[in-house]
Amino acid sequence: MKKILTIFTLCSFLTTSFAQKLEVNYQEIIDVNVDELKKNMKVETSGSVSLPKDFYDNMYKSLSEPKDFKLTINDNLSTYKKVEKISNGQGNGGFSMSVSFSGGGNGIVKDLSKKEYSKRANLMDKSYLIKDKLTEYKWQLTRETKKLIGFDVKKATAIIDSTKSLVAWYAPSIAIKDGPGIYNGLPGLILELEIINNSKSEKKSFGNTTIRATEVKEVPDMKPIEKPKEKNVITEKEFEELAKKQMERFKEMRSEGVSKD
Repeated sequence: MKKILTIFTLCSFLTTSFAQKLEVNYQEIIDVNVDELKKNMKVETSGSVSLPKDFYDNMYKSLSEPKDFKLTINDNLSTYKKVEKISNGQGNGGFSMSVSFSGGGNGIVKDLSKKEYSKRANLMDKSYLIKDKLTEYKWQLTRETKKLIGFDVKKATAIIDSTKSLVAWYAPSIAIKDGPGIYNGLPGLILELEIINNSKSEKKSFGNTTIRATEVKEVPDMKPIEKPKEKNVITEKEFEELAKKQMERFKEMRSEGVSKD
């Protein structure tokens, strides 16, 4: 009996150890309404400069194409980064644009033990470290289940605000309260997430965003994740206010006919 318990304990330890060191590949797809995009996303030009005829079509293709991300988990720390694709710009006039509603475009570092995240951001040639608390979503667990890339997953929902809600599918067998982007807090790794746009605005260029895991890989010999150096630390709200002031300043300069240089 003692031998059986020892083997069971060892197996449990190995499972927990491996489960805490994972690489998860995700694919993010944004539902873009091309007609609304053309109507609402105007790009200003000046002088004799004019936009190519296929500018908005290329913008639509660039925004709506699937984007790949990787979540790397090592114990209580994780990183979520976009996997850049090599492109020679052929077929789209060299145009490239990327939007991510998971918030992981520039890379996110999460500390699940402290329930906080950090990410780099640039504004007017100055680099900042945005550091803030992870949102504690009020998840509603359901009994609905399905299979996803070989895992049994369960459904959970949450409301962000009056314009956005979440539908998540998590794997209880991977006991990590993490997921793509800044999303977290379920009793298992989130393998699929739908960010639903409930906005009733007539100017709705972007619909729902779906983020789905394509592979989960154990990496027992993973190197420790390093936190970014804390220089020019700022909260998410402070950065948004700074960006807003900078945009207002830029608009004033344009209206006064003052060169940005």
